[in-house]
Amino acid sequence: MRTYYRGPDAVITDTHFVWQSPSVRIFAIDDLDDVRLERTVARGPSGVEFALGLGLLILAVAAGLKFGVMAATPLVTALVAVVLIALRRRGGHAWEIRARYRTQDVTIYTSPDPRIFNQVTRALRRTIERRALRQSYGLAAG
Repeated sequence: MRTYYRGPDAVITDTHFVWQSPSVRIFAIDDLDDVRLERTVARGPSGVEFALGLGLLILAVAAGLKFGVMAATPLVTALVAVVLIALRRRGGHAWEIRARYRTQDVTIYTSPDPRIFNQVTRALRRTIERRALRQSYGLAAG
């Protein structure tokens, strides 16, 4: 079995694509069709982050009006932390490899790192090209 790519989160051989995301996903190369690349859009803050930030803002304003600036300082600090975390999560775009696997449309790999993503896509492309070459020989009984 030939290995085309072995990285921290994916392994690509001539027969399988293994994505080691939070759960391990294994795809047979021969069952992949309509393989394509898609760019995902960065997400905004979640509803919980938005509600937490809004609540902290209201508390900071109320504390500042009633008790002065010193009482509002810890709340403003917490508010800034929530906003920074929400902005950091927006990070950037990620790329996905999507395909039809047997009868389902699935995401077989995703990564925000363009260097790693390009390595994975090159390896997958080589694997698929070799599959097509194997099938075009027509020398096997089927």
